[in-house]
Amino acid sequence: MAKKKQQYRLYDAFAPFYDLYWGDWYLDDCRQGLAELVLPRIPAGGRVLDLCCGTGQLARWLTACGFEVTGLDGSEEMLALARRNAPKASFICADARTFAFDEPFDAVLSTFDSVNHFPTLEDVATVFENVARALAPGGVFVFDVNTQAGFLDAADESYITEEGGPVCVVRSTYDVKTGVGLSKVTGFLQEGELWRRVDFAIPEYHYTLKDLKAALRAAGFRPPETLDAAEDFGMPRAHGRVFLVTEKRG
Repeated sequence: MAKKKQQYRLYDAFAPFYDLYWGDWYLDDCRQGLAELVLPRIPAGGRVLDLCCGTGQLARWLTACGFEVTGLDGSEEMLALARRNAPKASFICADARTFAFDEPFDAVLSTFDSVNHFPTLEDVATVFENVARALAPGGVFVFDVNTQAGFLDAADESYITEEGGPVCVVRSTYDVKTGVGLSKVTGFLQEGELWRRVDFAIPEYHYTLKDLKAALRAAGFRPPETLDAAEDFGMPRAHGRVFLVTEKRG
């Protein structure tokens, strides 16, 4: 348990940077694809779980679409911003590998390669099992992952984000042998007239589509539809990313 708490402290540190530079950017990229290919499969006004919800941009949009939304994340700092960004949604701090709900959901969405953040395939399989338990029969499960091509596309990438708020320098690497990508972040947060520096590294892990589909099948899901983020979702900046769309068996 202590190891899991330590893992989420990375995301606590990342929260203000993610909220400013990535949350809306990613939603703007995937919104049309979700609206056309996913939302029609969810009952109007249905219950939706935004799994690994980050700072709540997706939850905000889903509530605006008329759904009853619960966001779940392991980072308290991410959730503090999510509650501000999406006041009509409900939020709970929990680990995606251990959560449980009494009332079933009509759909579970887990976006922005959240699945790649779990360090083992066993962890991913446990997440899928929890999702299956949380869904009503026939409920929809949608998530996206970076494939090997996506990791390679981002390898050895460096950039600076700065729009009048926290300044963030990101350097990305990818080890083909281990399948581990690493985003090393140096951030600067303004506190009064001073700037505080924070340094952290967020790992992501490559899983093959074959292994992911086998884990879905074992958890009780139908064979997923695999959609290319760039071609099917209209996300030109998402080379090497795919969405898997499936349903819980009845």
